Formats: sequence, C-alpha cells, structure tokens
Amino acid sequence: MNAKEKTPEKEVKWFKKVRGYKRFFLFAGIYLGTFLILLSVAAEYTSKPSFCPTCHYMETFYQSWRTSDHNKVDCVECHFEPGISGTIRGKLNGLVQIVNYVSLSYKKRKPWAEIPDNTCSRSGCHDHQALSDTSYYFKGVMFSHKNHLKELKRGKTLKCTSCHSQIVQGTHIEVTEATCFNCHFKKSDDPGHKFDKLADCSTCHDLKNFSEVQMADMRYDHTTVVGNNISCISCHTNTVAGNGGVGKERCFQCHFENDRLDRYDQTDSIHSIHISKHSVKCFACHSPIEHKIQKIDPSVPPDCQSCHSSAHMQQVSLFTGENGFGVEKNPSVMFLNGINCRGCHIFHEENKSGINTLKSGESSCEKCHGKGYDKLTKQWEESSLKRLAMINSIYNTVKVQVNSSKSSNKPEAEKYMEEAKHNIGIVDVGKSVHNVQFADQLLTGSYTLMKKALTVIGSSSNLPEFKSGMEYIPNECASCHMGIQEVSAKKFGMNFSHNLHTVKNKVACAKCHSNARQHGELIVNKENCNSCHHKQANSDNECAKCHSFQNQIYSGTYQNKSQPDFMKAGGVGCIDCHSDAVKIIKPDNKICLKCHENDYEAMGNEWKTDVKNLLDKAKSEIDRVSSLQISDENINQLNEARKLVNDISTRPSIYVHNYDLISSMLNEKISKLKKME
Repeated sequence: MNAKEKTPEKEVKWFKKVRGYKRFFLFAGIYLGTFLILLSVAAEYTSKPSFCPTCHYMETFYQSWRTSDHNKVDCVECHFEPGISGTIRGKLNGLVQIVNYVSLSYKKRKPWAEIPDNTCSRSGCHDHQALSDTSYYFKGVMFSHKNHLKELKRGKTLKCTSCHSQIVQGTHIEVTEATCFNCHFKKSDDPGHKFDKLADCSTCHDLKNFSEVQMADMRYDHTTVVGNNISCISCHTNTVAGNGGVGKERCFQCHFENDRLDRYDQTDSIHSIHISKHSVKCFACHSPIEHKIQKIDPSVPPDCQSCHSSAHMQQVSLFTGENGFGVEKNPSVMFLNGINCRGCHIFHEENKSGINTLKSGESSCEKCHGKGYDKLTKQWEESSLKRLAMINSIYNTVKVQVNSSKSSNKPEAEKYMEEAKHNIGIVDVGKSVHNVQFADQLLTGSYTLMKKALTVIGSSSNLPEFKSGMEYIPNECASCHMGIQEVSAKKFGMNFSHNLHTVKNKVACAKCHSNARQHGELIVNKENCNSCHHKQANSDNECAKCHSFQNQIYSGTYQNKSQPDFMKAGGVGCIDCHSDAVKIIKPDNKICLKCHENDYEAMGNEWKTDVKNLLDKAKSEIDRVSSLQISDENINQLNEARKLVNDISTRPSIYVHNYDLISSMLNEKISKLKKME
C-alpha cells in the first residue's frame, strides 16, 4: 500500500478538521447542487405539454391544443417569450400559479396566460413581413394581416391574440367569424361615426365575385343586383344580432379590487392595459355579435308593421309559411334569406286617402332576378286564380251538404269546414306570390279537410280531383315554377303544352331543360320530340295533336272551309305516306310513286312552283295594301291574308297536303286584296 494514499480513517479525520465557514460552504454547495439538479429536472418536466393537464383547469386547453395545428409545438414555446429571460419569467410565473393552486388562492383570481406577439413572429414561425405581404380568403372574405396589425382599428392597436384566441369546438388559437363580427359591427360611440365604415358590406364582401350562392334551398345569382347598384340592405335586413357590450359583471371574472372596478368607464385605459400590454382576447370582456342571414320576426315585419299593424296578416302567414290548418310549416325562400317587405314593394303609390304607400309589381322582380322574371309572378297569379276558383266551387258544394246534414258529427264537420275556409282565405287575401309553395299546400290542405268533413257526416259524394302542383313538378322547380302546367308555348312551329307533358304524361322537367350552362336551358330539338311522339303516332288523330295546321289543310277545314284533299277523301291517312314501316319519316315526292304513276312526281313539282308564285303575288299585294288607309272590314281581310301567307310560307311542303284548297285560298285572297284601294 502506498504510504501517500489516504486511508478511510484519514479521510474522516480530514472531514472532521473542516471547521467554521469552510464547513458551511461545503454543505451549502452540496445542497445547492442537489437543488439545481432537482430544479433542472423539474423545469424540464414542467416544460412538457403533458404536465399542463395535471391541473384540472387546464384540461380543456390541453385537449384543444392536441387537436390543433399547433400540436407539434410545445406550450412553453408560445407562452414564454423568446430568450432565456423570457423562459425564467415564465417559469417563475408558473411557480406562482402552482403555489396559488396548492394554496387555493387561485379562487380569488382567475388563472390566465398571455401570448406576446414576438412569440408568434419568432424565427421559423410566423414572420411579420410574410404576414404583411399575404392576403387570402377567410370564410369567403378577402383578409389581410397588414390592415389589422399595422393600422389602428377603431383607434386600438390589435395583437395577434385579439383575433387568434378562441377555443371553440376543439380549436386552439384559431379565428372564428364571431371574432371578426365583434370588431366590425360594434356600434361606434363617437358622434362622427368614423368607424362605422368597418361594417359596410363592400369592406368584406367582393360583390363582383358574389355571383351564384346557395341561399336556403335554392341558388341565387347576384350579378343583376350588382349591375343595377342595388343596396344590400334593400333586401337583407336583420343581419346583425347583439351589440358587443361589456357588462360590469364581466370584470368580476378576473378582478376583485374596488379601485380597478372603479375604472370601468375608462375605456381607452382599459383597452391599453388589456390589449396592448396583456393581449387579453376581446371575448373575455365583450359579449358576442352575430352576423348572418336571419329569419325575419313575423310579428314585426320590417318597415311595414309600424304603419299597417296587423292589416296584412294573411300575407305574413304566407311569407312565413305558418298558421295553416292540416299543413306543415313552409317558409318562403325569401323569408329564410332575410328579405323584407321593401325588397319587393319598391314603388311609391298614393292611396285614396292621400297616404303614400309602397307597392310591388311584376317589374319588382326584374331588378334583382333579371329580365323575364316578371313572367313568373304573372304565371303564379293566373294559376292561383284558377285553383282558387276551383277550390271555392268545391267548398260551396261541400258546405251545402254539411249544412243540410242531420248527422250527430255535424259540429266536427263544421270545424273542418272552418279550417278549410281559413286556409283558402290566406291564399285569397294574402296572394300566392308571397309563397307559391305554401299557397299550394294550403289549398290542397283545405281540400283534404273538406273530404274529412264529408266522411264524418257519412256522405259518399265524390269530389272533383284537386291535386297539388308538387305531384307533377319536382320540388327544385316548383319553388319558382308553380303553375307551369297552365303555360303553353310555341316551339318548333307547334303548340307545346306543359299540362300535357308534366301533368298527364308525367314528363320530368329535366327531360327538356337543363341548368348545366344556363338555368332552364332548352336541351331538346325537334328530332328529340319526334323520337318520343312518333312512337305514339298510329292514327290521324295522334298526328293532329302536334300538326294541327297540316291536319286542317289535309281535312280541308282551315279557316272554316270544307274542302278535303282527294287523298283524305279516299281514306289515305298520315302514316300511309309518313312511315316506312319502321319509323315516322319526312318523305319527298318519290313517295308518291309507291301508289301513283311515274309522272306524278313531276306534278308535285308543278304544285310547288305554282304555290310559290301565288305566295309572291299575295305578299306583293299585302305590302301594297298595308300602305293604304282602309276600312275596318278590309283590315280584317288583310290580317286573314297575312296569316294564310305566313302559315303556308313557314311550311314549304304543305302544298302536297291539299293543293286545290291552298291554291284556291291564295287566289281568293289575292283577288280581294287587288280590289282594295
């Protein structure tokens, strides 16, 4: 053993020789070292996000962080300012929070945390310059950080957490629309209202790109509205709910000191302390403001109720889709989108009492919906009048039976009749234009009620059929095109009946119309029609449904004549010439050779030339007479000639259907025109 080596006994002896300050420093060093080791371990552990939910108050915040876009960033990276000094301050503040938690003193003051702007803009996160140079769409609105971070808003400096502070539905440090509304729609306290422009529609909404949008259960294109410079508030009212006020009770959530509560009215100072210095979120103090399309309160119709009181309750019932018997509620699409009375009632009118009122008209629709939309309101009105006349007739018939009934159930039947009358009255007085779908429901509902009335009194009477328009018009079309079954149109030189197609034959709207390129675009041509209709053509009567003019000429009944074609008289039908045994065809003159001699084809050409010459003469005479001052009788003769020439000219092959009738009629018209001076 080396003599120089210290034995344990000698080491103990040396430790015992340590006296006074030396021993103090030794123990202090040991304790300090141990403390620093424990502190570093504790610091590391408490810096982990998993430590946060050990306090039950933090569980909600922790869970929202886990599901957020920041879940790869430790809590302390945002909640501590960058740098060692920020870390130390953060740890000390955390220590205070723990002490408050353990001692239960946190009940006297709500725990809170700050996220300074410089933690967001630190390297590798959200660079200020990058944010300033970037604009993007948020909830359909163009947003710029530059406008919000570098400019005073309502005279206040905003911080990142002024907007990025919400914990809603599992989000963390994300912006909700409500945050925007609280600033943009807060009523200005200054007499000059210098901040009110923040709530102007065009501040957020780019109306030029606000074309086709989904509104309730239909799409609407605002292009026409923008083009006509129509103010948004002409239609959209009641779009803001709440005032963003700060009740004094809100202060008690964090403060208990009377001297602080006494500063409640010092708004500039409060904003400076809470926003600029401590990045407190706006909703911590302000009540929320909502901005959205809201239903109009039916009890207070905007702009009308103040003058008219309850004078238009039937119109209101239709508009809101309620107060009917035996039918479900069905509000108008306009009502669901917050359109008020003045959206349509745009024309000033002075009544008999000299009072200025506002009325609507067919052209009211065109201002927002575009040219031609006025036809719809006319269509609704005409259809409604027909249906009202029919349902009133049914009502009068049933009423007679109920009144004369001796049944013990007569009171119940009378109740049903009163309910039916109520429904009919809403449509009759309220006008279906306010809600065509609900008007249809009310009338069919009244029909059902009347059938119940007959049933309870034991009547076996059969009522005329009264169906809902929804049975043959798809819902997406019926929203606007209710009553289309009453409309006929001229297409491909023939009369087209919607009733025949939609009601009787259940043809879907999409069979002929499409919304792919243009709303309601006609996608069928004459050949498409033929592919369907010609399958049914097996007699002259079937042909006559579409080709009425040709049938009149062939039968010789045109303009009250009685001169059938010799082939018609001989029993030759339409399909004898217009069919090749497989399909309906449009034949040429060679078809005649199937039954006639070879020179018959040349005869057809002679008829064609002759009719053309007669048409030219007739047109010349019509032009001459049109420039003359003639009697009413001659005017009627002139109009008949015009119609005949037009009917024949638009159908070049009509001459083969009855050459004798056509040539004689043209010669007759030419002769009469020549006599007019």
